[in-house]
Amino acid sequence: MRIEPIKGWHRYTEFMNAETDPRRRAMLDNMRHHLKYECLCDPEIFDTMVPSPEYRFYGSFGNAVLKGMDEVKGFYQGDMWASQASLVELHIHRCAPADWGVACDGEWYQQIPGANLAADGADVDPERWYLSHAHLSWFFPFEEIDGRMLLVGEICYIDDPGSTIEPLDPGDVLTLEEAREAWRAL
Repeated sequence: MRIEPIKGWHRYTEFMNAETDPRRRAMLDNMRHHLKYECLCDPEIFDTMVPSPEYRFYGSFGNAVLKGMDEVKGFYQGDMWASQASLVELHIHRCAPADWGVACDGEWYQQIPGANLAADGADVDPERWYLSHAHLSWFFPFEEIDGRMLLVGEICYIDDPGSTIEPLDPGDVLTLEEAREAWRAL
């Protein structure tokens, strides 16, 4: 399976276009840009957040809690971007914007170099690429600052026991430049 990171952008756009409340529309617009910047290793992602965000991951990443911009930047710049694991595809099944923020559930596909998995102790070929898949629910609280709806943090519940990692065919490996080209075509 070749991932298509832009699918999440389009799905968030559908929810945004169906929303009548301007604050909720702004939250959904932020979420689609947040996803884009995450995938494309773009530091603009940090402008989608409050100055001191908090991320919580349950069921994976050792139930990690990241507090403050420095830890969140370390997560993106190190864990995702430097390790070439930024390309993700979201299948958003449900999305519910509310006054406090946005709640969604769906499936997460992530393209990961085998070397990253091997470094974490997985019995994989470090020369290959792999596709990780998990069901998850995510909650993004927002705060209005200077007329902008900014992400306060992420709370993600990941079905780690039900997750899978499968080798990718070499022809199914998406490059970062191919992902950038898909967004430029919008």
